[in-house]
Amino acid sequence: MSHYSCVQIELIDEGCLIAALNRLGFKREVIEVHQAPQTLYGYQGDAREQKAHIIIRRHNVGPAANDLGFERQADGRYRIWVSEYDQRKNGYNDAWLGRLKQAYGIEKARAEAKKRGYRLTEQKLDDGTVRLVLRREKHEVPHMQKTSGRQRRHGLPDLSPFYF
Repeated sequence: MSHYSCVQIELIDEGCLIAALNRLGFKREVIEVHQAPQTLYGYQGDAREQKAHIIIRRHNVGPAANDLGFERQADGRYRIWVSEYDQRKNGYNDAWLGRLKQAYGIEKARAEAKKRGYRLTEQKLDDGTVRLVLRREKHEVPHMQKTSGRQRRHGLPDLSPFYF
């Protein structure tokens, strides 16, 4: 029997977490979302003591896998329940957690940008870094002012990229 390990990373927004899991290849229909925590199951279908609010059942995780769970804590952060076996054999290790954090960061930036009226575009760089650029979604045509021989736009935000 494989034991679960508890992994604590800064995941708070349920919608962004689900979008990040989707980005990592889990279709929305295989991601269970529960108001109350539900039991996680091992590879033999045995109930485990761990519970989670967001669950990907073992048959969607990999061969001989256990359920993958995200348990919401009292402070709003999620605790990730992943078995030692799935960490070693199915690739849900530190590298996967890094990709999950990156995907979550991108989705969180996208959600925050949308709230503020921006559109986010992204470009994956050769080193695995993702470049994010924000642009105003709806904006009036900016007033153009001639300054020292060049045109300058007023009222637009700095479009410096973010990197994840």
